[in-house]
Amino acid sequence: MYGLIYDHHFIVGRRPPEKWIKMWNWKGPFAPPLDYKHFVCWYNGAVGQLLSQDRVGSANGISIDWIIGDEIKLLNEDRLKTELFPANRGIIPDFAGNPYHHGYTFTTDMPVGSGGQWILDMANKMDKTKVAKIWKLQKAIFVLKKNYKKSRGMLRTSIANSIELLKDEIMSERKGLLYYHEASTLDNIHALGVDFIKQQLRDTSLFMFDTQILNLRPLRLEDGFYPDFDEDVHGYFAEHPEYFDNTSIDYSNPLLTCLKDSDLDLNKPLHIALDYNRRIHPMVIAQDISNDIKIINGLHSLYPDKLKQVISIFLDYYKPHKRKFVFYWHDHTAVGDDNETMKSQEVVKQLRKGGWIVKEMYTGKAPAHESKFRMYGHLFTEDGYYNKTVRFNRENCKHLIISIQKSEAEQRKDGFGKDKKSEHDPKIPAEDSTHYSDALDQLIYGMLESRIVYHEPSVTGGIIIG
Repeated sequence: MYGLIYDHHFIVGRRPPEKWIKMWNWKGPFAPPLDYKHFVCWYNGAVGQLLSQDRVGSANGISIDWIIGDEIKLLNEDRLKTELFPANRGIIPDFAGNPYHHGYTFTTDMPVGSGGQWILDMANKMDKTKVAKIWKLQKAIFVLKKNYKKSRGMLRTSIANSIELLKDEIMSERKGLLYYHEASTLDNIHALGVDFIKQQLRDTSLFMFDTQILNLRPLRLEDGFYPDFDEDVHGYFAEHPEYFDNTSIDYSNPLLTCLKDSDLDLNKPLHIALDYNRRIHPMVIAQDISNDIKIINGLHSLYPDKLKQVISIFLDYYKPHKRKFVFYWHDHTAVGDDNETMKSQEVVKQLRKGGWIVKEMYTGKAPAHESKFRMYGHLFTEDGYYNKTVRFNRENCKHLIISIQKSEAEQRKDGFGKDKKSEHDPKIPAEDSTHYSDALDQLIYGMLESRIVYHEPSVTGGIIIG
């Protein structure tokens, strides 16, 4: 749109060739890097270094002059403050007085969980009086520019001088200013077009349309079933950067495997639990590692796909897993007197057919909601009641986390219960309803409260002992 052409105006990931340097009389940056592998070079001499929180230490030792970040809701606030922000310390005399020097620009769509609350809190740190003044000055410049086009002679010179004075005043006000703005995609409808909005309305859920397109803040639950869950405290990101460096991936149809997950121990068994219904079959996958129950993934199949489809997804994703042993946690909702309700048999059959050894962990009748509510109170506050903690892979468990955050509690005769109305609301995607959190409930209750002892299987003489 701006006429900037790749390999002509800017170069990515390599040292500029001599031909390019001569063409632009390229002086280069004030502090040129030794290796241009993760740099974008611009024709005017500027360079931008690409950094990632997945690459530990990638911001160490650098000295930069500005920061631009996208999808900040997926970034860790503490690591930004301790690792990246201190690097924004470049001392360049040529930039003296420039309000953009050492500036930050961050963008994101609307955070939907507790993990992004710190971003929304920025609105309260903005100097609204100063921002209003800048808007007023900018509006005056806009009017003067219209008059400038229609004027001649001395008047035109006078208007031009007034514009420059107002620009100087704006620059002075901008120095050190924090500006926060929530914009709807409709603000860019002139660029995106009406058809794009219609397509998004048709192809995305109402919840995603509200948060990602209209940028509306999701309603915060006053009485959630998991009130002590905090996405920042109980969540983490865990991907192997080398997997994406060394693997050819079609991002239009990515076929990822468990080798991308740095939180997975390939030599330890997995724990799984499912929920069984018509709209969705969610599966929650965990590992018990050093007193941490790590919820490493959430997989699902949607109607008209059936239970066997999510098992197939599991088998494909964990095909590289070395220890193909799984603890399958389930309660009475997975068993019955007829073939239609014997979901547990189908799960075991498909897993064994796929080469996995399955240890059935039947917990009997599902516990009362009040028991699960109290369990999560201890678990998420980490008050010492349990000798284990629980953590969630935020990238792999996006829908599960939304399900947790959107699960409401309701008062019942026998105590607190989980409000299940989202499971029957067609406006709420099945993958964001309480079905996912129900699968989590089976898994966590089985591992912590069922009193069923599970031992990590060991290999002895070629025989796996569970």
